[in-house]
Amino acid sequence: MPRALIYILIVLGLIILALVFMPLKLVVSMAGLENSKFSAREISGSIWNGRIEDAQLGPFALGNLDAGLQFLPLLTGNVKMDIERPAETGDTGLTATIGKQGKNLLVENATTTLSVGQALAPLPASNIILDNVSVAFAGGRCQSASGKMRLSLDANIPGLDLKRGLLGNAICEDGVLILPLKSGSGMEELTMKLEGNGFYTARLFLNGNERAWTILLPTLGFQKVPSGYAIKVAGQLGQKR
Repeated sequence: MPRALIYILIVLGLIILALVFMPLKLVVSMAGLENSKFSAREISGSIWNGRIEDAQLGPFALGNLDAGLQFLPLLTGNVKMDIERPAETGDTGLTATIGKQGKNLLVENATTTLSVGQALAPLPASNIILDNVSVAFAGGRCQSASGKMRLSLDANIPGLDLKRGLLGNAICEDGVLILPLKSGSGMEELTMKLEGNGFYTARLFLNGNERAWTILLPTLGFQKVPSGYAIKVAGQLGQKR
């Protein structure tokens, strides 16, 4: 066997070994996640079969995730990683693909339930349900967005049925991710806008003039506006409110 061919085979073997044993933490850095609002207590294992402990995206806890790199995107210089938290009793689980394609930071086909907690306070929101949501950002600007989102509201307001939450599709507009959500009746509307730097605004509008609202809603932070009441919040994802 020619010596040159032996050298080539050795180099190829070393490359394969490097890929097989490459740590997952390196791929997380390559995917641009370390420069985003993503964090984790520990990242272990290889790029093909790794583990992310206590993952966090801004104010949203993602839990413990299984993670593995997709091979085919590597052939075109892109990095895509599948993450999963198996469903359990009382937990719908999580599935998504995250990564980097050219200059775009990607989240693809994300399906899970995120606990809002105090992230949007004083907005009376309890959780956000994602159904095959995909978003791409480049240079801090939203490039594309799709998928359904449902926001559950935790408020007992007379005259309103908020049990089914507010539903809508994610879209991009002027470089901003926008979530235009409405109730089934169309009487309740929420518009949330998220910029690439993590700054967000959210406005919840309740259409109507129930007599009981005059006293109750101002105590919840709502203000009287034409045709109803509204509450608006703004902040930075990942910062304590």
